[in-house]
Amino acid sequence: MPRYVKHQRRSQGVLVAAALALGLVVGGCGVPGGAHTSHSITQSADSLNPLNQTPRPMRRIRRGDAVSIQMYAEETEVMIAPGVTFPAWTFDGAVPGPVLYLRQGDHVTLTLHNLDPRMAHSIDLHAALVPPNQNFTPILPGQSKTIHFIASVPGVFLYHCESSPMALHIAQGMYGAVIVTPPGQSPPMYTIVQSEFYRADSLSSVLNDPPRYVVFNGMANRYVTHPLNAPVGQPFTVAVVNAGPNDFSAFHVVGSILRDVENSGYPENNLDDVSTATIPPGGGALIQLEFTQPGQYSFVSHAMDQMSKGALGMFNAVAVRSGPQ
Repeated sequence: MPRYVKHQRRSQGVLVAAALALGLVVGGCGVPGGAHTSHSITQSADSLNPLNQTPRPMRRIRRGDAVSIQMYAEETEVMIAPGVTFPAWTFDGAVPGPVLYLRQGDHVTLTLHNLDPRMAHSIDLHAALVPPNQNFTPILPGQSKTIHFIASVPGVFLYHCESSPMALHIAQGMYGAVIVTPPGQSPPMYTIVQSEFYRADSLSSVLNDPPRYVVFNGMANRYVTHPLNAPVGQPFTVAVVNAGPNDFSAFHVVGSILRDVENSGYPENNLDDVSTATIPPGGGALIQLEFTQPGQYSFVSHAMDQMSKGALGMFNAVAVRSGPQ
């Protein structure tokens, strides 16, 4: 089992109920009771100072159906709520890591460079049909590993660190989304990764405690203050991945119906006119939406404890004008 070092940072912060601050009450799906809960990432007094390595972005080169990807494992502090930083273990300095957009049939060569000087990391790609004991193995500090696979199955997938203890590596931020589009299909307009944050660098907290934050794309209430623009009268798709590591997602858009939900993003795994999509930890879905009227439409995890901890965002549906402006 690779060594991991406790390196927590003393920080305090309050989860800002941004929906309340903006005076938003969304059809019974806002923050319940007009209250919000104070959360902070508890730190241990004897912890070592965390590393805050300079993020190194992913590099990707496509030549026809040959895709070469260079990724980097690092320890980097990230903001997970207003005023709250977290000593994350990351892919390419971000939580979640970068979205890997692929086409069905791509021949992928992915190299992960472990820049973290303190522990081993690895990568497990749910889209890769390869022997894990040969490909998803630990990479020691300062070393690299290359994986070859064919993106043969279309869908919406998770990737994450496989190193032991895997639950802790995921909870510390080592996850992201893989989108494999079939021929003739465009990538989704948005990719949303739901995940949980626990007490920093605590396997016991991950395995035994409720999460302190449940977030979309790495930050509590990120898309309340910065809504995602969406068209009116035109269908569009959203990929949703649940990185967990523990809780199911109940993805719901207030004031709308999920017109088509493809489980795992696979075209034949579809359900029509779904109110709430259940996405398990490690799972994904491709969701088609269409707003018929301009306005603001909240998207949430309809598990109330998750929504109150930050799993809340907003689509801003704007009519597209035609003709001279």
